[in-house]
Amino acid sequence: MELEQLWSEVGLSHRPDGVLWDMDGTLIDTEPEWLAASIEVVEESGGIWLADEDPQAILGVSSEDHATALARAVTRGTGRPADPWPLFHRVVAAVERHMRDGFTLMPGALELMSAFAGADIPQALVTASPRVLVDALFDGIDGHPLRTAVTGDDDIPGKPHPAPYLLGAERLGVPIQRCLGFEDSVTGLAAARGAGAVTVSVTERPLATLLPLLEVRS
Repeated sequence: MELEQLWSEVGLSHRPDGVLWDMDGTLIDTEPEWLAASIEVVEESGGIWLADEDPQAILGVSSEDHATALARAVTRGTGRPADPWPLFHRVVAAVERHMRDGFTLMPGALELMSAFAGADIPQALVTASPRVLVDALFDGIDGHPLRTAVTGDDDIPGKPHPAPYLLGAERLGVPIQRCLGFEDSVTGLAAARGAGAVTVSVTERPLATLLPLLEVRS
């Protein structure tokens, strides 16, 4: 399989030394589950969910920021301070149950991961989600090629800070400037690009549209 056309299309002048994947909204579409679970937990706790601002406060952000947004929404309704972490853990548990019941990879994700693995390019997951959800992802993909993961449980600043992507490249043992990243959120794109990775926005260029570039030569 020849990948030079793909590298050129995404803005690379060379084969990457590593590929770094976001999870939610990039490899799998769990963002609706995050949103639904967050709304349910907030409202069950007596909070008020504001549809025009709260989704932006929880999607693509660090675990701490997500927890803080949940507590803020609960306090909005109850008038009393809320403990962020129990709220967040309830949301995570709901998302994990959903993933353990089965999930579908985004169109094109498995084919691209397999192509990169076939070219011996190491791959890592870089996500704000907790490790328990990463484990659910790994368990749900037979023979997945992801060698390592940076998660929301790592003790580093979260996206949009570049630290998660810098750590992902470090764990692969490759320079971040020679990595290709795939992201969907504004915060994630800022993190990957700020770290120095050439980054594809999958909202602008869905993974499935890259599949014709996986040219097979006999």
